[in-house]
Amino acid sequence: MLTSIVIDLGYGDSGKGITVDFLAAQEPEGSLVIRFSGGHQVGHTVEHDGRLHTFSNFGAGTFRAVPTYYTQHCVIFPPAIEREYELLSDLNPKLIFHPLVQICTPYDMAFNRAIEKFNKHGSCGLGFGATVERNEGAVKFYALHAQQEFVIRQKLAAVQKYYLRKLKNYQSEPLMQLYIEQLEGYQEDAFVQACLANVQQVEQYPLANSADIKHLIFEGSQGVLLDQEHGFFPHVTRSHTTCKNAIETLTEWGLARNALDLYYVSRCYQNRHGNGPMSSELALDLVNNEKEANQTNEYQGAFRVGEIDADLLRYALECDALYHGHAKVHKHLVLTCLDQRPDFLVDEFVAQMPKFEQVLGSYSANSRDFRPLETVL
Repeated sequence: MLTSIVIDLGYGDSGKGITVDFLAAQEPEGSLVIRFSGGHQVGHTVEHDGRLHTFSNFGAGTFRAVPTYYTQHCVIFPPAIEREYELLSDLNPKLIFHPLVQICTPYDMAFNRAIEKFNKHGSCGLGFGATVERNEGAVKFYALHAQQEFVIRQKLAAVQKYYLRKLKNYQSEPLMQLYIEQLEGYQEDAFVQACLANVQQVEQYPLANSADIKHLIFEGSQGVLLDQEHGFFPHVTRSHTTCKNAIETLTEWGLARNALDLYYVSRCYQNRHGNGPMSSELALDLVNNEKEANQTNEYQGAFRVGEIDADLLRYALECDALYHGHAKVHKHLVLTCLDQRPDFLVDEFVAQMPKFEQVLGSYSANSRDFRPLETVL
C-alpha cells in the first residue's frame, strides 16, 4: 500500500489541493483521501475538465471519485457539508467520519467571529479554533453524537450554556452583543437535520473491509508555519499542521512501518492570508493569477505576498521531521504557481534547499500541468 502525505511548508494556500488531485489521478479506484487536520475552514482549489472548485468539506480527490475519510483530529460543520454537496452532487461524493470527529456549531462560529473582531488574529471566522477549545474541556460534540435527534439537541443545549458562561466571564457587553448578532437567523431544527443528513457513515477503522485500497493520500490543512506548536503565536491555528496526526493515524491502523512519500508544497513566493508575521512582504509582479481563490474578507483580512524564503522553508521541514522519524521516507518538493512568476529561478532556489528525491512544478490550478523539474535534480 502506498502512503503519501501532503504538507504545506508555509502559511497555507500553497497548492495542497492540486497536489492531492495529482496523486489521486495515479490510481483513483484504489485511493482514499484522509483529512488529518483542520476542518471546514480549508480551501483547496482544483481545476478539472474545465471545472474549478474550492474543496472545503470534501477531499481534493473528489473529482477523481476518491472518497474522503476524516480522522478524529478534524472538525466538521454539517450545514457546510450540505451546501458543498449541492455543488458536487453529480459526482456523488463520499465522506466517512471517525466517531470522534468534532462538530462545530453555530454557537462556536458566533463566538469565534465576535472575539475575532477584538483580537484580529487573522481567523477565518468559521469557528474551528473555538470548537477545538470547547472540546478540550467538558463540553464535547462528536460525529458519534450526531446520529440521533435527541442526543444532538442535548449537545447543542450544553454548547449554548457553555458560551453564555464564557461570555459572562468576559464582562463585556459589546462582546455579548456581537455574539448575539452573529446568531441572528439561526434555526436549530435546520442544524439538527443537517447533522442527521450529512454525518451518516461513521467508522473508526475505514480500512477494515477495504482490501482494494492501494494508496492512502493524507491531505494536510493550512501550513507548518501556522502549526499550534511551531507557528508564531497568537497567529496560529488550533491544530497540528505537520505530519504528526498522519503518523499517529498510521500507527493506530498498524501501518507505521509503511514507506512514506512526503510531498512538501510551497508557492514560488511567500504568501499569507490574514494577519501575522512574514519574513518578506512586497509587491510582486504576478501574472496568470486571475483565478486566485484567496480574497480579502472581514475576518481573515488581506491576502499578502512576498519573496520566497528558503531559510523559513528549511525551518518548516525541520519542524515536520520531528514527527516522521521514519526509516523509509521519500521526500518530494512541489513548487506551485510557477506560471505566475515566469522569471523565477528554480535552480537557484532549489540549490538552497535540502536534497529531495523529486522536484515537481505546478503551472496552474489543474494538476495536468504538473511536471518534474529535471533541470534541478
